[in-house]
Amino acid sequence: MALTDNCDLFAAVHEDGVNLVIRHLMRQRPSLFNYASADVAQNPELWCAKIDVTDDVKKFANPFFTVMPPLPILGSVNPVVLTGFCAQLVKAQIDFHPGNTIQLPPELPQPLPDQHFSLQFTACGGVVCPDDKQIDSLPVGTDPIGGVPGTHEQPKTPRDPVVLRGRPLCFCLDVFVVGRFELTPTGFLVGKVVGLEIVDVKPDRLEANLECYLKTTVNVVMRQRLAIALSALALSFPLFGMGTVTLAPTPNPPVPHNPAIEDDQLKAFVSIL
Repeated sequence: MALTDNCDLFAAVHEDGVNLVIRHLMRQRPSLFNYASADVAQNPELWCAKIDVTDDVKKFANPFFTVMPPLPILGSVNPVVLTGFCAQLVKAQIDFHPGNTIQLPPELPQPLPDQHFSLQFTACGGVVCPDDKQIDSLPVGTDPIGGVPGTHEQPKTPRDPVVLRGRPLCFCLDVFVVGRFELTPTGFLVGKVVGLEIVDVKPDRLEANLECYLKTTVNVVMRQRLAIALSALALSFPLFGMGTVTLAPTPNPPVPHNPAIEDDQLKAFVSIL
């Protein structure tokens, strides 16, 4: 059966092409994959992983990191105490069904289910751990100027936040993901993570918390930032003054999966209306 038996146009992208684009994007737009507080981002010696970039990034002084606010120390009041951090995505690749590139851990479904994809990525990060001298230099009590230490009186003179300095205690995690694409009732095409596994994290409840947070994060980002409205995929244009041609995704039926994840490819079927 020809690929266009149930549609007018057919397009596909191989997983090798997608992975090549991912690698290029990571080298050309490193700030999309590296996040840190300003004190860490400005000092390469504090990075958790070396960042490989193209010459243009250096030539045009493009940022290596997206600078984020430092993390608050829970319970600090006045002054608020903050500490730096580093979070980097250092490796990422995708594998379309049938799944012959990424070896999934036993905790995830094997073989890779029909119409699913898998992801493997390595994330490195760490939180700055200050020395004792910095802790000892903090003022005693919540507000030695306007408040009364040891009481519930609200401070009257806000003090500038204190950012603790030091080297992040870096670690790296290997993460595996299984997901699929689905069409929402509101007409959006979104990716959805159905399984996620972090390798060799103990204790088990710590691993479960990290996995839940990462799975939630990936699903939220895909729903909010990577969702594609099917209406946006429709394209209309005049054809040599003879009328208007409209291109739109082929519905189900007659195409059972659009887009389809199979044969190591992401396939799309388009009809001319």
